[in-house]
Amino acid sequence: MQEIHAVVAGAGIWGCTLARRLAEKGMKVLVVESRPVVGGNVRCEIDPETGIEIHLYGSHIFHTHNDKVWSFVRRFVEFNGYQHKVMAHFKGKTYFLPLGLSLINKFFNTELKPCEIAAFMKDENNSKAIFDAFFRGYTSKQWGRDPESIDPSIIRRVPVRENYDVNYFNDYNQGIPLSGYNSLFERLLDHPNISLECGRAYRIGDFPGTKVYYSGPVDKLFNYKLGELPWRSLKFETETLDISDYQGTSVINYPDISVPYTRIHEFKHYHPECKDTMTMAKTIIMREFPAAWKNGDEPYYPISDKSSQELSGKYLEEAAKIPNLVVGGRLGGYKYLDMDQAMAAALELEI
Repeated sequence: MQEIHAVVAGAGIWGCTLARRLAEKGMKVLVVESRPVVGGNVRCEIDPETGIEIHLYGSHIFHTHNDKVWSFVRRFVEFNGYQHKVMAHFKGKTYFLPLGLSLINKFFNTELKPCEIAAFMKDENNSKAIFDAFFRGYTSKQWGRDPESIDPSIIRRVPVRENYDVNYFNDYNQGIPLSGYNSLFERLLDHPNISLECGRAYRIGDFPGTKVYYSGPVDKLFNYKLGELPWRSLKFETETLDISDYQGTSVINYPDISVPYTRIHEFKHYHPECKDTMTMAKTIIMREFPAAWKNGDEPYYPISDKSSQELSGKYLEEAAKIPNLVVGGRLGGYKYLDMDQAMAAALELEI
């Protein structure tokens, strides 16, 4: 067996970025991944019938204002310039998110000007109407909470755009890899100093004396000895339809509490440059259902309450006691990270 200078456990964004950095510094790196494939929750597959790229774990749009991240990721893939827009369907009407002039004027049937928005939203009746329509039910479904227990005052913390900009993200760098997300991970790991072993879960003590960078669930690493960290999970229903276009956009949210899912994804809209896919009389949609997490389910969203943060802190303290072990990433750090944030964390980590 060849000499290994470092082990990266987990082949998601954080792990693959870190493995590439280590390899380019001349280190021999072994990447171990518990799944049979790389990519983490950004993993996609190409539907053989339609050629549509399906985001297996829900929609992922790469977006960043971090120039270092943007420069790094474009070494490996070219982006199509897709600009993400999200709509919300409520009581028979569809509105552009995020909260701004477009949504407010349509919802209230007004013609407010930018200079009038702030005062309008300070009116408690107006802000509560927006909250009840677009935030209460969605938040209840997303986090599994009684809708009546959700404080309407959170609407005050929601940014309001005083213009008609309906781009969902503020980041000026956005897009989907032209060659697909899987190619990003494959190219990150395509280096003579990197070897890959899929289907292998890392356990403490597997590589004595070797530096290990671990990005799996930190509680699982210690066999849950302090208790399980709580997460929210997701379930998905995917359907192929014999129509060219189901909803006319990539994502529509369903904030009404009576609708069991939170959003519908239609993947062909992420690649408008693929004319054959866009014009064919078939499309693929995915309904997304939030779910309570139990051991064995896929963890998606950490629970940001005090007790959960205290427990994750205790696990990270345990990890810090183990020589040559570094814990990071979304699961390891028990914090939600966008793709660019996970990549930035790997690029900034001292190695």
